[in-house]
Amino acid sequence: MDSSNPTAELIYRTRLFPDTPLTITHTPLSILDSTVIRFSPSAAIWAYKQAPPLHTLSASLTVTLNSYPQWAGQLRRVPYLYHGDHTQRHGRLMITYGAPSDPGIEYVVAHSPSTLYSLQMETPANGCTIASFPSDELLNHTTPLALHDAVQFDGLPSVVVQVTTFSDGGAVIAVKMAHPIADAQTLLRFSHDWAAVSSSILAGVPRPSLSPVFDPRLLDQAAAGVIDALYPNPAILAVSRELPQHRYDLWASAKDCPPSFEFATSIPPLLSPDEVGPIGNALSWSDWDSTAPVARYFITFDATELEGIWLDASSKTSVSHLDALLAHIWALIVRARGLGEDEPYYLDITFGLRDRLNPPLPQNYVGSPLTLTKVMITGREGTMHQLEAISKSIRSSLNAFNPSSLSAMLHEYAFESDSGRMWNAFFGQRNTIVTSWLKLGVRDVNFGTGVPIYAEAVMPSVDGLIQVMEASPCRIEGRNFKWYDNPVNVSLHLRTDVMERVLQDPMLRKYRVSSTLGER
Repeated sequence: MDSSNPTAELIYRTRLFPDTPLTITHTPLSILDSTVIRFSPSAAIWAYKQAPPLHTLSASLTVTLNSYPQWAGQLRRVPYLYHGDHTQRHGRLMITYGAPSDPGIEYVVAHSPSTLYSLQMETPANGCTIASFPSDELLNHTTPLALHDAVQFDGLPSVVVQVTTFSDGGAVIAVKMAHPIADAQTLLRFSHDWAAVSSSILAGVPRPSLSPVFDPRLLDQAAAGVIDALYPNPAILAVSRELPQHRYDLWASAKDCPPSFEFATSIPPLLSPDEVGPIGNALSWSDWDSTAPVARYFITFDATELEGIWLDASSKTSVSHLDALLAHIWALIVRARGLGEDEPYYLDITFGLRDRLNPPLPQNYVGSPLTLTKVMITGREGTMHQLEAISKSIRSSLNAFNPSSLSAMLHEYAFESDSGRMWNAFFGQRNTIVTSWLKLGVRDVNFGTGVPIYAEAVMPSVDGLIQVMEASPCRIEGRNFKWYDNPVNVSLHLRTDVMERVLQDPMLRKYRVSSTLGER
């Protein structure tokens, strides 16, 4: 917070636990949970004009933890066992909970003498807003998460919550979770559950029945072949390796890596050459200047723009509205980066597996069941803004991940010598990573005092990161809307010079027919 918005003062910090008796339980996390150990945390903030009572927030959080007891436990690495089962291979993760040593979830209360109103951002006429909300500072009193550096975990929580109150009666509620235990869908399910319990307490009505499903075995059971065998099945590996994914090898990437990655790129000394296996493709550090300044903007597209983009992209192909929007944004980025017409550019799209497996995972499954697909275009396609071709490439890559191919992919990942070794994405001038928070109800989290006046996914400021979510509540007066029927916010992180060219590109607002944009 700047000088006009003084930094919030810590009021108190505590650890919360379920209030129902538990027995000690050790649960290995899923094949995919372990692969995201180096992902940034899943985190979001919500700003409310009227702060819910602090005692209600803490009491309702304790009640909610009765349905999420594992999150009060200890996230840790599984002890490595040579020739153990698939959950005991190097780098795999587990949660132990119900023990006296459980770290609990951290609950922090802070207060700022400034007003919440002074922090709000208004969307200007062009719908492009520089991200100035101090989201990081609204989590600055929290303890590091377990395995935040992929090493330390003892006594560290997997979930932290900070509630910051303001002098005008407003509040910001921030939730941050270690990515191996929670993707965005899990983060939002937990936040909605907590909010529902809080609302019920304030309204004096019966508490809602919460039904999250924490069973990592459900995902692992979808893997093809025998994943506890000593060696993978070559035929299944061949199917997996046909999938459109980057397979960067962190252990092949020590040369020229930034100092912060020196440990991560080192091969663990306890692994034999046979266990390490072949060395793969190195990360292209020269494509990413980690010291270059990065700007973050929110670009708001209204429903008319979204429809126009989709119509341009889907005249002869079956693509989704999101495919089309991503194609539009990616083409702008490619043109702004300007590496050359024949140069390759990559879009790595994060997507969930809940409804892609057979049988599908329950929608209330909690964890991090996600992966990424790779899409490639040339600079020429981006420069010419070929939306139909780019959208078709996006849809084709996503369609490659069906129940059969995903089962093969899970088989391959189960046999990786280390779950965090293979990277499916990278940053920098050739690469763009996208994650969608659409249809998760980010703007609908109501703790009993109304929907938020502002909501944001907290992301690291890294060149080439896109996040998409609704700009307004999805559920109003009992009605559900399609996400593209209302304004959408695209959170865009780009090197400052590239961002400037994107914002000045006349193609950015090609599909805009009205000067009116919905509120963010």
